[in-house]
Formats: sequence, C-alpha cells, structure tokens
Amino acid sequence: MAENCCKLVGNLTIEGIAGCLTSVNVSSRSEIIRECGGEILIGPTTGTVSINGYAVEPTGEDSGIHTGCPGRAGVSIPWIRRYDCDNDILYLISSGQGSSFVAGDVQGLAVLNIPSGRSFPSISASSTSGPATIYMETTQEEGYGLTYGGGPISFDTTEELIISNFGVGEGPLYLQNFSVEFNPGEIPTASYSFLFVIND
Repeated sequence: MAENCCKLVGNLTIEGIAGCLTSVNVSSRSEIIRECGGEILIGPTTGTVSINGYAVEPTGEDSGIHTGCPGRAGVSIPWIRRYDCDNDILYLISSGQGSSFVAGDVQGLAVLNIPSGRSFPSISASSTSGPATIYMETTQEEGYGLTYGGGPISFDTTEELIISNFGVGEGPLYLQNFSVEFNPGEIPTASYSFLFVIND
C-alpha cells in the first residue's frame, strides 16, 4: 500500500506562499569528494526546489489570460559556496543581484533594477504544433537585478529572496533562478529555482 508516499496534489500547501502553484519538485545530492584509504569522504549535500505557479491569478470577471503580445523576463542570482570541511557546514554568500532580462509585454510585472543599456532582437519560433502557431519576435533588454510584482512570490533582488523551508531540508531556501512567461491566450506562469543546504 502506498498510504504514506502517495498524496493528493490538490491538498499541497506551502507555508508563506498564498498563490496558486502548478508544480513543486525537490531533489538533493551529496558531493563525493574522494576515496582515501578505502574511506569515502562525503562533502556537502545541496538540494534544489523548483516551484511553478500562476503569475496572474483569475479574479472575479478577469480570467487572468494574457491578451497582449508575448513576453518574458528572468534573473539568475549567483551564490558563492564556501565549505567548512572541519565542521561539515556549507555557507552560501550572496554575490549580487544577478543578470536579468525583460522582453516583450510582461504587463508591467517585471522591471530591470539597473538597465545595462544593451538590447537586441529576440525570436522564439517552433512549428511543432503546426504552421499556424504564434511565435515571439521582440526586443530583449539586459540588466542587473529584477523587481517582480506578480505571483505566486513577488520579490526585489535588491534584497535577498530567502524563504522559509517547508520540510525539504534544514535551512532556508535561496532563490537562484527565476523566469516568467506571458503567452497570448494563456495564464502567465512563473518558475522559481531555490537552493538549500542539508548540514549533517
């Protein structure tokens, strides 16, 4: 019987996140450093939590469906890792807001904190769903840091986005990657990737 491991996804709730989530995936892995004298030395254990949800939720008569041109935005936040092998503790140190981009119509929900002044044409086209498929051709702007005002988790990279752990490890979750997609005729979706550490 799969009584303890199989659960109804509609009952999944994460403390501190009130938005509508569409998927949550958790994975972790230990670093095997070397084998010395027949002994296996195990380094730090790190994990990744991927969270996807709706950037704009339906409210009242508003269906939440994006009716503008295609758009997308994202940011990648670097974390410096320092491992204390004597005490078996991995420290994560913030090294800035990270590189970011905004392209097309994002309904004003994503704004570059510091625009780099660089922009270039961006195109995303695929005929796998047929030749009548809509594709995106717009200008992508590059920058440093991002302010995101949509759901399920809004943030400003001028402050570190660290959320409480919800049972996947021991410590907090550190945002390392984020992207949001606005496709015509669909509800915009946001994707987050968080890093966490398991210290023995």
